[in-house]
Amino acid sequence: MKYYVLICALFALYTHSAQAKVFTFDTPAEWQTWDLPQGIVQIDEQGRLELKKFRRQINAAADAPLFTHPTQQRGDVQGGIWRVGSNAAAGQNIIDGDAQTYWQPDEADVLVDWSIDIDLGRPVLAREIKLRFPDSDQAKPFTQFSVFVSTGSRIQSQDDVFRYRKIFQTTIPNTETEINVPLLGSAVDTTRVIDNDLGFDLRAEQDFQVVRFVRIAAEEKSAAAALCEVEIIAAGDNVSLGVIERGGSFMHGLLARDPQNMFDGNMDSFAVIVTSGGTKGGWREGGMWWQVDLGALFWVDELFMYFQNRGEALSSFLFEGLHHGRGFNLLFSDGQLTTGGDLDFDLLFREEMAIDAPSVQERNVRHLRYLFAPRKIRYIFWHGHEDNGWFSKPMEFMIFSPGHPAQMITRSDFIDLGQLSGDGRAKAIKNLSWDVELPPDSKLQLRSRSGNMLDEVYTFFDRTGAETTELKWTNSPKVLRGAVDTTVVAGGDWGEWSNFYQISGEQFQSDTPRRFVQLELTLSTENPEVAPALNALSIEFEDALVQRAVGRVLPRLAEVNAETRFTYALWPTSDALDSGFDRVRLALPGEIDPAELQLRIGGQPTQPVALEQDGDSRLVIVLPDRVLQDSLELEFTTRVLSYATVFRAELGDSERPDLWQSVEDVERQAQIVFLPELVGRDKLITDLNIAPAAFTPNGDGINDEVSIRFIVLKLTESSPRVHILDLAGHNIAELPVAVDADVQQYRWDGRDRAGDRVPPGVYLCKIDLGAASGKDEELRTIAVSY
Repeated sequence: MKYYVLICALFALYTHSAQAKVFTFDTPAEWQTWDLPQGIVQIDEQGRLELKKFRRQINAAADAPLFTHPTQQRGDVQGGIWRVGSNAAAGQNIIDGDAQTYWQPDEADVLVDWSIDIDLGRPVLAREIKLRFPDSDQAKPFTQFSVFVSTGSRIQSQDDVFRYRKIFQTTIPNTETEINVPLLGSAVDTTRVIDNDLGFDLRAEQDFQVVRFVRIAAEEKSAAAALCEVEIIAAGDNVSLGVIERGGSFMHGLLARDPQNMFDGNMDSFAVIVTSGGTKGGWREGGMWWQVDLGALFWVDELFMYFQNRGEALSSFLFEGLHHGRGFNLLFSDGQLTTGGDLDFDLLFREEMAIDAPSVQERNVRHLRYLFAPRKIRYIFWHGHEDNGWFSKPMEFMIFSPGHPAQMITRSDFIDLGQLSGDGRAKAIKNLSWDVELPPDSKLQLRSRSGNMLDEVYTFFDRTGAETTELKWTNSPKVLRGAVDTTVVAGGDWGEWSNFYQISGEQFQSDTPRRFVQLELTLSTENPEVAPALNALSIEFEDALVQRAVGRVLPRLAEVNAETRFTYALWPTSDALDSGFDRVRLALPGEIDPAELQLRIGGQPTQPVALEQDGDSRLVIVLPDRVLQDSLELEFTTRVLSYATVFRAELGDSERPDLWQSVEDVERQAQIVFLPELVGRDKLITDLNIAPAAFTPNGDGINDEVSIRFIVLKLTESSPRVHILDLAGHNIAELPVAVDADVQQYRWDGRDRAGDRVPPGVYLCKIDLGAASGKDEELRTIAVSY
């Protein structure tokens, strides 16, 4: 049985105060419990989590051992030294980055063994090979030698045999300690610059070659000949590798199959884009397309596409008329959706190459490189211009980035606070806090969800490893049954993801108390040169006041802006380990008269110790005694203005003033009051009052201002704008809001935008809510006299 989701163990739990505990993610072991996308984040020894920076102009030999690839004879092997003919023990020295070490063939060995092959572990877009030789009494430069390269595609189906091309050979005895070998382009290579004003030297950018193997071979023996270092300078880190491992995926049409083979770093595999017969109406109808989800949002400024040529790898010169097709479009998306719910793609470029192009050079092109200004890309969509005229095998699709990924989203495993505390109980979660370094243009976003139950989902497999149904698995003989995998998922009592937290230390936004918590973390940057770095992320929690509390407000229907008598009732559930509560904080839609509030505990009228205002819309009721099991009821009178108004209660403890425990709905929408009258109502502004209708702003302190008050209906995020206009409609002044509440209140002192007193006369007061629908404007007159 395999569990895909792990429960976080007790890594970094410590007591913050007498009751509170803090669980912190700040070590590599703790971060590894998150579903971190592979290859785009890195964690240092101190537990610092940051976005990886993709490099440009890299030495591809230095990190060759990080890449593994399949072979015919050796199984899966790491990059590094592929073959060495003499002194094999010292072969690794030429790619160790140390100029003091070297490989020196044994003078007793035959000349053919004075050679060494480097395996880069993956094909790279190479620009130059740098050779470094020693010069001492014990070690001298090779005097006569050649350099060969190979793409890494096999030319024998059952053996690891590759075709090498000579790219350099000494013509006179060498005495230099440094030799740079440029990798020049050919007729099959081309580079296109998509955007203007990027400053590229287009001629220089035409020089590149795809390389996986490099061979240095002596042409004659010389005394003490040795080689220190070989560097293969390549375009950069290839972002396209590891798509599946970091959660990406592929889709394709009928005529463009196996696109994943272009993203695997293996020159022996390829996509197949082949047509036969007539058109079915176009690329869409014929299925001449493929799509990739890269698994994360990247900054990208370079793409490269490699089409197989006739006679290359295992293809035949005689029987395979391979070509690059009839042109294609390439589109990209950052993941934004259209109004219809589809990915919103933009065109990156249109490639006009064609097999029947008038230019021989254009017909021969197989390797296409595209340079452009950085764009945020997660999805790539390719389609041919036509659904005929194709017989192509694209081998590699490389992607290069100018720096950090644009965005990384990761989720924690289910964090078991009951297990962390050792008592298996739900906990009151107080806040989330973090220690982060945020350069300009970078961002951290965090949200949460919580619950008390976890469920298990089972996946059944047959003996071959193919997924099957539970019924088929149960009815199969035991010898035909395969494994059963178990995935732990959130239970039915989990809430939705919270809003994003705004500041470190902010009060927990999901339901509490809960036993389990899951966090979602987003790191992003608008500048690929910089990225956020997260040093620590903490959850503070403590024992709950009661195990659970549910509440309800009645009546559930009310009239708009009418005084209504409401009853809010809550029922706690607790046991002997709970401390109970002695404060209730109630979120209200408007003001109430404290003298009219009535409190009942266990059905008995009770006088509260005090009533305290907490902000503009929250009332704190201080109770005379702690409550553990008794029901509690509050009766009060207030007005409701919004269609679905939430009456939300929280429980508190005078001895733990920072802790507030939420009250859940006893039934669906039990804490919401609706206003049926607003359904279908167009008028959005009510109770408009302008007083006085005429005023004298002469600075004597009497009748110097006019007050404008009104109530906004239905809009949940209204942004009223109040303007003063003259009778010709010219904007004289825009008034700042004085009171931000359900009752909007503005004041005008008779001055214009420049701060000067306006002339006497009649002016217009215009109120504009900016709503998409409904009657959202009102116009009234105001008289000014001196």
